[in-house]
Amino acid sequence: MRKMIYTCMLTALSFLMTGCGDNTPTTNANAAKVNRAAAQTPVPQATVDEPASGKKVFETNCMVCHKSDGTGGKVTVEGKSLEVDDLTSEKIKGFSDEKIIGYMIKGIPSEGMPSFKDKLSEGEMRDVVKFIRKEFHKQ
Repeated sequence: MRKMIYTCMLTALSFLMTGCGDNTPTTNANAAKVNRAAAQTPVPQATVDEPASGKKVFETNCMVCHKSDGTGGKVTVEGKSLEVDDLTSEKIKGFSDEKIIGYMIKGIPSEGMPSFKDKLSEGEMRDVVKFIRKEFHKQ
């Protein structure tokens, strides 16, 4: 009788222990589900202060001609006298972002504006446009 009680207790303890643990067999299918779930979880991206980035790029690359307030006008750069576009003008405000970026990429050689395609990334150019819109166009 005692043997039977011990056997029952051991069996009950065995069931209890299996119920508490994770007995899910690890299979390739289960691992694939976990990997898919991890891949679908969005990874937070670093936030970039685009206007601040644009301001820095503008100050480094554009300000020498367009001045700190964007008004441009008559400037002398590398011994050349230039009449630089006023970025605060209604004409420039009416340009699409793509048109402004196009001028940055191709430059305007006849007016003395260099191409920035090999100097600035597209993201930097977009940041400059956002800076211009915010600071000079008050958008």
